[in-house]
Amino acid sequence: MRPLHHTRLTAVVSLGNKMAVSDQNVGFDDNYGVMRHLNCLQDQNRAKRCRALEAVRSEIFYSGQDGSADAGHAAPDCRVVELVIGPLLRAFSDPVEKCRELAIATVSEVLQLTPEPRSLLQCVVPTLVQRLAQPEILEPSEELRLQLVQLLHSALERCGVSVASYLSDLVGSRSSYIAVCAMST
Repeated sequence: MRPLHHTRLTAVVSLGNKMAVSDQNVGFDDNYGVMRHLNCLQDQNRAKRCRALEAVRSEIFYSGQDGSADAGHAAPDCRVVELVIGPLLRAFSDPVEKCRELAIATVSEVLQLTPEPRSLLQCVVPTLVQRLAQPEILEPSEELRLQLVQLLHSALERCGVSVASYLSDLVGSRSSYIAVCAMST
């Protein structure tokens, strides 16, 4: 009887270790799919970059869920967001407008659905300033400039006082954008 009990205990301990390893592997396997899509964002083929952005968006909002329309409104996994935010923000500079549009829409939705969006400010604000607050506006599309300003507004709304450290940059970006809008009318 004793050896059977010992075997069970060993099995439970082994199962416990396997579960711990399995949890780590699950995270790695999940991130592996995301990483593969992120690597495709650097591809020369514009269609491949666009598909990669759509796949990243899908991984953020629909992975591990039943895929229904309502499932996309759940908060994204923070680990995945940390992994993809940098490449998504770099995609704001993609030469293809559709890729920039997908990246902006994805970051906007992440900012809206993330329970703690303040951690994203250190990445998002400098990118917005780069796209909107330069003497020559880098974003050629008026529609995407509007989405960038809406993203900026959303960040200000969601993060409140946390935005204070970025205030001088934000004021510059808003005044530059207002000046560009005034010149174009």
